Amino acid sequence: MVPFVVMIRPRAGDFVCSPDELAVMERDAALLLDAGAEGIVFGCLTKDRDVDLEACRRLIDVAGHAGTVFHRAFDEARSAFQALDDLIDLGVTRVLTSGGAKTALEGVGRIRALVERADERIAILPAGGIREHSVEAVVRQTGCEQVHLSRR
Repeated sequence: MVPFVVMIRPRAGDFVCSPDELAVMERDAALLLDAGAEGIVFGCLTKDRDVDLEACRRLIDVAGHAGTVFHRAFDEARSAFQALDDLIDLGVTRVLTSGGAKTALEGVGRIRALVERADERIAILPAGGIREHSVEAVVRQTGCEQVHLSRR
């Protein structure tokens, strides 16, 4: 079987999850992990745009030993550095970010700063508008070993 990681997101829009939405996310994550997913991708913020620690803990508990990836809700957080520290403390495996910019290439400076702050405690994956023509520059300028490509 080809390894896969699945995004758990009950709707479009903001990243503030209601209790019912979080329950759906927990159920969906459990079902997909039981079906063979190697990890889950999610992103939960509070109304104040901080990482929703309780919602994330609940999803991490469902994931168990599987990988956990915080998606680009990260770029909506009030403070990228506080959000990164929170995700490290929670034990999240990876975070997707464009560095708060429209594209990862535009956000390479912030991404590089996040990589340095992470200090190998969490993987930073540049994401957002990365294509065949920009991937080399993003990797070189950020020091990241992984990227999230966009194929359109």
